[in-house]
Amino acid sequence: MTEAVLHESETRFRALIERGRTVYRSSVWLIVAVVPVLAAMAAGPLRAQGCHGIRGGRAAAIAGVYVAGEAAAAAFHPSDWWQGPPGSFRLSWIYDGGSPAAGQDYLLHIAASYQASQVAALAWEWACAPPMTAAWLGAATAFAVGLPKKIVDGVHATGFETAKNLANAVGALVPVAHRRWPATRAVTLKVWYWPSAEYRHRAPGAEPNLMSDYAGQRYYLSINPARGGVGPAWWPRWIGVAVGHSTPAWITEFPARHEWYAALDLELRGLPVRASWWPRLAAVLDQVHFPAPGVRLANGSLAAGLF
Repeated sequence: MTEAVLHESETRFRALIERGRTVYRSSVWLIVAVVPVLAAMAAGPLRAQGCHGIRGGRAAAIAGVYVAGEAAAAAFHPSDWWQGPPGSFRLSWIYDGGSPAAGQDYLLHIAASYQASQVAALAWEWACAPPMTAAWLGAATAFAVGLPKKIVDGVHATGFETAKNLANAVGALVPVAHRRWPATRAVTLKVWYWPSAEYRHRAPGAEPNLMSDYAGQRYYLSINPARGGVGPAWWPRWIGVAVGHSTPAWITEFPARHEWYAALDLELRGLPVRASWWPRLAAVLDQVHFPAPGVRLANGSLAAGLF
């Protein structure tokens, strides 16, 4: 009887851990999509409060959220992160010869750090940091989010991947450049996601998961001169051009192939909407590249459509 009870308890505990891992795997897309919505909607009234130097209590609250997030990562990380016992720390440039997903995993690192940097900068403005200081603190916070995992990687088979840490740094620093040099806002990062066939038809517990559904993820450079204040007078503020990348599959096809996109890009902040709440909502929605007329280059052939 005792063994049966222990076995049932262990089964329930493992199920709880697996549910936690599922939630954690979804957290990257919460950073990329949901968290900016909440942050932007709250940013206006929070910044409107009087500030006389960084408030210690609010800085401590930011640190507490960071520690809680890292604790959740340690408790509920995907089981394939660290396999086998730890060894000596080692540096690597790119693990196992390169990206298995045609570079999509590196673009995910850039995009997640880019969004985390923007959200963290808003948090530091809430803590009464001056705008440029908040941007730098936001970048440092975003980079710090991914650093503990990479350090632990360093004592496992993957090693401390320098390339992915550089990808994290690039994503985190783009908002700093946008704050320091407004003209650079003519070029920003955008994302699009729709679950791929690989993800929809995967076996239970098999790859890809939501985080690694690289075939469903597209990453774009959005180019709009009017957004940076450097465009000609005739350039409409609400439209730009986006150049993107994805892969059709990386689990069911090997090696993964590149897909390239060029499409029109809607800039919602450029639309003549007068409502007071629109600028903050549009700033969030403009993190996403919504499908628009364009072309796709894949496997040597060009196709037109909504991309």
